[in-house]
Amino acid sequence: MSPSTAIEGAPSPKLSDAVGAFLADLGHANRSPATLRAYRGDLASFSQHFAGELGEITPQALRSHFATLVHLAPATRARREASLASFLRWAYRNDLIDADPMSKLDRVHLEPPEPRGLAKEQVEAILGAIPRGRSRDRLLFRLLAETGLRVGEALALHVDDIALAPDDERLHVLGKGGRRRTLLLDDPRLVAQIKRHLKETSYRHGPLFRAEKNGVGGPLRYSTVQEHWATYCAKAGVTATIHQLRHGHATELINGGVSLPTIRKRLGHRNLQTTLRYAEQADATADAELGAWRRSREAGS
Repeated sequence: MSPSTAIEGAPSPKLSDAVGAFLADLGHANRSPATLRAYRGDLASFSQHFAGELGEITPQALRSHFATLVHLAPATRARREASLASFLRWAYRNDLIDADPMSKLDRVHLEPPEPRGLAKEQVEAILGAIPRGRSRDRLLFRLLAETGLRVGEALALHVDDIALAPDDERLHVLGKGGRRRTLLLDDPRLVAQIKRHLKETSYRHGPLFRAEKNGVGGPLRYSTVQEHWATYCAKAGVTATIHQLRHGHATELINGGVSLPTIRKRLGHRNLQTTLRYAEQADATADAELGAWRRSREAGS
């Protein structure tokens, strides 16, 4: 019996039971640990504010909860709303509530982020600020810069996901929504770093990037990566987020003449519109492309 089936038909399901079943279904759907943590935290926050049962959640109860979040950044408020909306849609689909109260509310509107990739010089400055003895961090941030991987995708990599056949080095990546893709490792420096890291650590199986605290060697946490990134950025005198490495890689590819469908596949985007927000073409690249089109047109006339 599935978690959701176990509570179907109950006249007034407990909110805690429904949340537990919802999270279990997300786990069955192979959602990432980071996603599950975010949903769990957001729904726990709502449960602390709302003392009723699942069927007693009304639009007014939601408005009352969201009113307590006005001090938060718009992106954070939007995420909290999205978590509740996803949960309530799930409850409605599973016949646990008669209507979805979230559908009656206007949601926080966020403007699409502008492209903001890091310049190559800035990336190298940050990477150069990492001590030579920190081979794990040197590899992790070089990997993000040269492949455009999401941080969560990089941290989910296992040694068995790496294929190092000569001239055909690749990564097998588990992306958002449980979608898998294969990523070409086309930078010789990066390949050499991976081989050196594996040799130094003697890793044969398990996570590629591991925590070093107390020598335990468990999976490396996202929060730890953020702390180290902030340290290296400060040392290099660069203000940047880790995600800008992904923007920068996309921009570098489009300015190198790589097609948008290929960039979409490399970044693991579901649709091309998302890729368009990441890839910012330089004026010089656009001018060169238009000049080539003009010469080709005149030669054919």
